[in-house]
Amino acid sequence: MRCYNWDELKREFLTGDYKTLKEFAEAKSINYGVLRNKARDWLKEKEAIDREKNQQILEKTLQRQIETAADRNALHVEIWDRFLMLVWTVLNDEKSLRTKDGRYNVYALERLANIMEKAQKGQRLALGLDEENKEDQSEQLISRIREIVSALWDDDQDDTMNAECC
Repeated sequence: MRCYNWDELKREFLTGDYKTLKEFAEAKSINYGVLRNKARDWLKEKEAIDREKNQQILEKTLQRQIETAADRNALHVEIWDRFLMLVWTVLNDEKSLRTKDGRYNVYALERLANIMEKAQKGQRLALGLDEENKEDQSEQLISRIREIVSALWDDDQDDTMNAECC
């Protein structure tokens, strides 16, 4: 009868991809009956190890997903901060807010207020400050960005029309 290093065989079985003792016995050229008698609890231990391994995989996967979502959200906040700085720059440029004759351009102020409102809503969504419809936050953020881009394009087109009118 052969002498086996049962501790080493157990370690190999528990860490390997073997589904059954019979499969392991065939792979290692061990008599299945001898292995079965010696390894009665190996399957239970392997199942416990596999459960623990799967739990850890799940936890690490979730953690990576959380980190990715947090990074994306931080990027959204940074984008909104930059956008608000652009609005601030326009507000500080008197020439962009006045007509050729020196009066405040009410239309430009209204457009800027509209853009500011959309930017604030987008930023609040990115910061998670609006509790309603949390599931739709990504779609709302995209929608807000589209509205702002559209408003900016409309504003450029309307300024050329206002310049022609004035």
